[in-house]
Amino acid sequence: MIKRPKIAIVGAGGNVGAAVAQWAAQKELGELVLIDIKAGPAEGRALDLTQCGPWEGFNNTSFVATDKSEAMQDADVVVMTAGVPRKPGQSREELININAGIVKGICGDVKKYAPNCVLIVVSNPLDAMVFVAKQVTGFPRERVVGSAGVLDSARFRTYLALAAGVSVEDVQAIVLGAHTDKDMVPILSTATIGNVPVSKFLSPEKLNEVVENTKKGGATLTGLIGTSAWLAPGSGTALMVEAIVRNQGRVLPCSVELNGEFGVKGAFVGVPVKLSAKGAERIYEFELSPSEKEAFGKSVAANTELMNIARGFLG
Repeated sequence: MIKRPKIAIVGAGGNVGAAVAQWAAQKELGELVLIDIKAGPAEGRALDLTQCGPWEGFNNTSFVATDKSEAMQDADVVVMTAGVPRKPGQSREELININAGIVKGICGDVKKYAPNCVLIVVSNPLDAMVFVAKQVTGFPRERVVGSAGVLDSARFRTYLALAAGVSVEDVQAIVLGAHTDKDMVPILSTATIGNVPVSKFLSPEKLNEVVENTKKGGATLTGLIGTSAWLAPGSGTALMVEAIVRNQGRVLPCSVELNGEFGVKGAFVGVPVKLSAKGAERIYEFELSPSEKEAFGKSVAANTELMNIARGFLG
């Protein structure tokens, strides 16, 4: 019997978890296991998704939806979206007190039931929760990655496309550093539209506006919707899952532990990584402008401070 990849989504009763499941089902990435602290929402999400199949052309008639952590047994990829979503006006830092304990408990189960998986962390505050996940699981760094850079970079590319009046498919741009409103680092020095530097399309003032819109992108949506976004976070996370289960070797921005790359050791921040069946197989460094290098250093310092706060919850 041919074995399909097993993908467990923890927190699948929530909006982001459900969105990851939706995109993963549409792409036929593998056997989905939807886990939530409440079995009812997990089962409801699975049933609702299954009923999309007749029109959307995917076959997901055999699903697992449960509140039992053991259902993730031997999963190839575990996506952790569980946690309390950010409220309007609430900083990601304020979420540490709530979500660190939740993430710690889940990661204990991941270590027990899926010891060989690649763990993708989506819970906020993202970089601090990746730190907690790696400490609790004891996994090597390539198997604990955070989904944030894909989302922030998608927002960056979108705002650049809107400002320049071009197709977003022709925009290449990346966001590095922390997944926080004030500390993420949108990189303009390497951003292009159709291989042409963005400075040929937009004035310095307009580019600065794009950067600011990107940095407050999450807060903007939280203010408009009343809770955190879920469609784009789910899409970006599913892209990471796809790169892993299909061994694509995609180069995507993800939060991982740095071990000397970019001159940083021990901090968890967003950088370009090669995602394959091994997880974050390799980190790629590139030259930053002086201002970007300074901003990246401040971003690392901010994340280190959050890590130290989260460290207190490890016991």
